[in-house]
Amino acid sequence: MAALPTSSSDPAGPPAIPGEASAEPVDPRLAFRSALARYQAAKLGAIARLRNLESDAVRPGILAADLTAQLDSASDVAELLARLSFGSRQALGLFALTETSVWPLAGLSHALATLGVEPRSAIFALLELGLLALDTTPDLRTIDDFPARIDQGPMHLLQLRAHPAVPQAVRVSRPDGKLTPAANDVGQIRESDGLEPILRLAAIWQRVGIEPLRQTGQGALYKRDLERIEEDPVLSGAISDALEPLAAMSLLWLSLARRVGLIHPDAASERLEAAAPAFWIDNAVHLPQMIATNWMGLREWQEWENSPDENPEVRLPLMFLRPAVLLWLACLQDDEWVALDDLAQQLRTMNPEWDRPSLRSDPEAAAGAGRRGGGPRARNGSQSARPARGERLLRLLLLGSGYAMGLVRTGEEQGTGRTVVQLTPLGRYVLAMGPPPPPHPRFEHFLFVQPNFEIIAYRQGLSPQLVGQLSRFAWWTKIGAALELRLSQESIVLGLEGGQTPEQMLEILTRHSQRPLPTLVPDAIGRWTSRRERIIFYAAATLIEFASLAERDQALAAWQEDDFKTFVPVADRFLLVESPQQIPTDRISTRGSRDYRHLPEKCVSIKPDGVTLELDPTRSDLLIDAELSRIADELPMARNPSRGMASGTPSRRYSVSAGSLARATALGISPGQIVEWFLRRTGAPPSPAIRLLFKSTSSTPIALKARRMLVLFTPTAELADGLLQHPATRDFLGDRLGPMAVAVPEDLLEKLQGVLKELGLEVVPS
Repeated sequence: MAALPTSSSDPAGPPAIPGEASAEPVDPRLAFRSALARYQAAKLGAIARLRNLESDAVRPGILAADLTAQLDSASDVAELLARLSFGSRQALGLFALTETSVWPLAGLSHALATLGVEPRSAIFALLELGLLALDTTPDLRTIDDFPARIDQGPMHLLQLRAHPAVPQAVRVSRPDGKLTPAANDVGQIRESDGLEPILRLAAIWQRVGIEPLRQTGQGALYKRDLERIEEDPVLSGAISDALEPLAAMSLLWLSLARRVGLIHPDAASERLEAAAPAFWIDNAVHLPQMIATNWMGLREWQEWENSPDENPEVRLPLMFLRPAVLLWLACLQDDEWVALDDLAQQLRTMNPEWDRPSLRSDPEAAAGAGRRGGGPRARNGSQSARPARGERLLRLLLLGSGYAMGLVRTGEEQGTGRTVVQLTPLGRYVLAMGPPPPPHPRFEHFLFVQPNFEIIAYRQGLSPQLVGQLSRFAWWTKIGAALELRLSQESIVLGLEGGQTPEQMLEILTRHSQRPLPTLVPDAIGRWTSRRERIIFYAAATLIEFASLAERDQALAAWQEDDFKTFVPVADRFLLVESPQQIPTDRISTRGSRDYRHLPEKCVSIKPDGVTLELDPTRSDLLIDAELSRIADELPMARNPSRGMASGTPSRRYSVSAGSLARATALGISPGQIVEWFLRRTGAPPSPAIRLLFKSTSSTPIALKARRMLVLFTPTAELADGLLQHPATRDFLGDRLGPMAVAVPEDLLEKLQGVLKELGLEVVPS
């Protein structure tokens, strides 16, 4: 049998982007059957014979369906599992621990080798029995030989899928080996309260509930939404009792929230939305176990960030070792501890390449993966650097995220000062190696509610259920050794929308507060409740516009005889209909429809007086009323005679006045914006009369001058031209007022008459 390529023979593909769709299929059973259907018929027939399955099918699709259906039977699954070796059952146990139906081939091989299992025989046995299916999507070539197809690679395209019933029937086992426990007593024992991930998930649930996260078509978050999560101090703030820092904390909480179901994609998968508040009621008790299990199978986040000089498409092997390392800790007795350096040496004995920095680097001992024995000299550093690297990885895994999840407790070995670890009761329970953990001791009164609506909460009184109750109506503002929440109108409305009443909110605060609530708090909650705006959201609706309020009411009275709930009055002249099929098209004459994705139409005309604006009802839209009301006043409605209509079509007119323009100025609308509106809605600039009103509403006074003036009228324009040009007369004339009219200064009239007399012209008084 050909050897499996090690996890380093090809890159395992790009790491999943936090926020993108998970690799876990919506229907694991269908995904398993589809992977089998890409086998050749001869290979499927061989699997059927090994299973003693009688089938007359010859087409791969039907054979795959028969093989999948056989695994729906618990007795058939039990019979097949009884044939498996310890290593193959251990492989299925990794599927069960992580509650996932898909593992990358490279990642599963690496985890099995670290558990001391030879991955080649363990995985091939499962493939030959059809308990795992090799999925090479998007490569659609049929599979007839597992070793040959795996040798072709590339490894990042090779996935192993399990029928969902198979991992559920497997009992998780400890590795076949023993750890060397610490010989001395242990002191300075530390254990987290396990609340950190629950509190952070509650905070991100609140934030996504207020503003959902948008996704691209590939499932990645938009930049602005990603930055909003990454820059939130409540989500990205350091853990107060952390032993090792966590990388990209905001993305860790987002990924976990998606996997446990607190955040989920909407029906169109274009946004990530928060789960209903009932999630906390249904799942709060089991949330620590759910978070821990999903952390073990988390592949959208990793314990350390790639350095700038690393290829961002390289997956780090550490994410596949979480369940394997915890299983090794389960080999200890409840009162035993293991030092990190001893644990690293044990893992190196099982798999010399367990601590390799990436799955892409060249194998140091490809054939020896899974063999027992010492490791060769490292290519990525000196032999002496290997123990330090392994211990560093264990610190990241166990003292970093494992400690934060409440799975690991740590201490210091007396006499040597070495860091030692062991599983907590929650850690053993998650691995199915122990009973449910006992609840932590709590005290009832752990809240300090202040008059400024801030709440101080002490972690010692919290439980997952109480975190859920508080998260429904109080906003998390700080998560640390002490916790801070804040009551606001928005948070109270969020609680009301989630089904809570003001009495329930006050009861929770009163029961857990150390002092009586400040009187301002119940008053504010009652006031915010009374001010709550009731908004009805319509995913799609049609608005019918009428010419007047009277016509709208007349139609409403006639149409409501059939169904009074169908038509909803909106504003003065509109009816809202949720379903367009309910519109009585046989009773109305539609003059136009609007598509608000396009630019606004020119639907206003300026009448000859320059200040009257007439609205064209066949081209108007819902926005024009609000726009006109800012700069003009509506005039009483009149009817214009219209061809073919006895009563005429209603005409809506508006008048622009100094008062309406003053109102626009008070609203912050400048003359330049009004000019732009006229160009957009009328197709022409404001009339001179309206521009005159601009001057009248200006803060700078304008003075008009008045004086008496004599006007000289000539019989022809040519004569006026001559008088204005002739040197003898032009100095006695003023401005030309028209083709045959010229102004004459009163004090120069006599001199002008004398000059004109010499020219043979005479001024006749009128």
